[in-house]
Amino acid sequence: MDKPIERELKILVREDEFQTLLKTYAFSKPWIQTNTYYDSPDQIIKKQGGALRIRTIGTKHILTLKIRKDDITHYELEKEIDTEDVSKIKDSEIIAWFQEFHISKDLNQIAQFTTTRQVYECENAQLCADKTVYPNHTDYEIEYEYHRNHDGISEFNQILSTIGVKYKKNCPSKIARAFKICE
Repeated sequence: MDKPIERELKILVREDEFQTLLKTYAFSKPWIQTNTYYDSPDQIIKKQGGALRIRTIGTKHILTLKIRKDDITHYELEKEIDTEDVSKIKDSEIIAWFQEFHISKDLNQIAQFTTTRQVYECENAQLCADKTVYPNHTDYEIEYEYHRNHDGISEFNQILSTIGVKYKKNCPSKIARAFKICE
């Protein structure tokens, strides 16, 4: 069976550019999500170019395991769970994912931060506007997540042109930014 994939482009922008984009497109009402990331002491997930998180939105908890396929594509395995505590997960499907990617159940929390997200549905992708608050830093990210294969860079650049920006990869993942900020 093929694994689900996530294909996205993302860019960090200034706060004023972010606010202008929010006013230019009909974004959804914002919601807050807390992202808690985990890895093993030997960083097996990081070594696979991946991340393991539990995202909490209200009382809903979603476990996501991402493993890098290429520069803009990840395998993305996701499932709603009934706990915020990764050590209490008993779900056989999630345990099978851990086994497939050699992830032990000995996992430690490595980062936590809060994102206020708004989305706009494009024809071929979802545009996410994320304001992320880390312990001592805030950043603004625009993410273009593909729904289907197409020339996403051209479409993303057309959207970004409304704020005078052109796509240039300047945005590591949120977890990578969290580590850099905490160094």
